[in-house]
Amino acid sequence: MNSPLILIQHKLPYEIINIIQSYLINNFAYRAVKEYYTYLYYKKDLYEDFAYNQYILPNCRCHRYYNSRAGRWKEHECYGCLSFEYGYVYMPLDYRICIYDNPQFNKIQTMIV
Repeated sequence: MNSPLILIQHKLPYEIINIIQSYLINNFAYRAVKEYYTYLYYKKDLYEDFAYNQYILPNCRCHRYYNSRAGRWKEHECYGCLSFEYGYVYMPLDYRICIYDNPQFNKIQTMIV
């Protein structure tokens, strides 16, 4: 056992020490995971900016048209813009696994470290 409880290891039974250990948190691990999340956000933003400028913007076929029944302008998005905005195509895989599809992400982010 590597924790501050090793100092009182001989004074308390192991069962009580294990119960106390279950309530302690490892601040270094949470801090490292949060820094990795920050890196993944940066990587995602950087890659999405690159993909938008290199692949989406030159091939964009979006157009605006006037809908006479609704009396307003509407914008029809092309397939490339729709897949970029609402799909996983240009989302890095490590971001998707660690943040987007991770049910424990919010719990880790709200931990006070």
